[in-house]
Amino acid sequence: MDAQDVPPEIPLKIDRVGVKEVSRRILIASPEGPLSYDVVLDAYIDLPHNMRGIHMSRNIEAFIEAIEEARKGEAASLEEFLEVISHKLLEKHGYATRAEVRLQTKYYYMEDFINPPVPEAADVAITVLMDRSGRSRRSVAVSLIGVTACPSAQITFSEREGIPPEKSPTHLQRARLTICVKTTGKRIARIEWLVEAARDSFSAPVVSFLKKPDEHRLLKKALRRPRFVEDVVRYALDKTFKTLVKMGFPEETLIRVEVESLESIHPHNAYASREATIGELREETSLQNF
Repeated sequence: MDAQDVPPEIPLKIDRVGVKEVSRRILIASPEGPLSYDVVLDAYIDLPHNMRGIHMSRNIEAFIEAIEEARKGEAASLEEFLEVISHKLLEKHGYATRAEVRLQTKYYYMEDFINPPVPEAADVAITVLMDRSGRSRRSVAVSLIGVTACPSAQITFSEREGIPPEKSPTHLQRARLTICVKTTGKRIARIEWLVEAARDSFSAPVVSFLKKPDEHRLLKKALRRPRFVEDVVRYALDKTFKTLVKMGFPEETLIRVEVESLESIHPHNAYASREATIGELREETSLQNF
């Protein structure tokens, strides 16, 4: 008998057991053609009270088999790839009632603030949770950095110097915005929708390559769109909400938005977040049609 199969000294179940931070390169046969991703994978199952441990090697085995199937064109998206791994985990661990797989990668988009546009990266995390009946929950989260300009300092400077607010300096900082959408069943929010919502929510973008004229334009844009972290949360939540409603997502779809600002003139960071379903936001805003 394997050591994992004997009863433990303390017979209590464990919710999540598995492996974390397994780095792999995968190939997805997307509708746009084969796409290569460098990913970091986590995989967990639950463990009953009467087993001492899980067979960890089976999780890695599930990764290897799923990557091979994806290479052959059997997975058309990242979430389908994770669903394949989830099925394999439940097949290999007959004692488990559910599986959870999380993938982290980068999504590259073209920042068109300058011409020609330059590629920038957003962090992406996709999670699939599946039980033995086949019911699943999915989440996709994007996280990226932008610029925020402080409205309070700008108004203070404007009033004390007697100049228009839009021409008043203020302190700028980088802020990290994360938008996460959780769904049930097969539907999942598109990464590009969330990236677009995030980019539109900052005072200005961060750009890897700026010449002096572009830097001038970026600063002007930031000063004309001063935003607290609270503002950034509201803009991102509103944009994501409207997009998901337009695309027909159900009322129970959950949206979570959080912003952390790396304050430039304070020794601490500013933070704001909100979590709500589409139904809750619809009721709150009394918004029925788009």
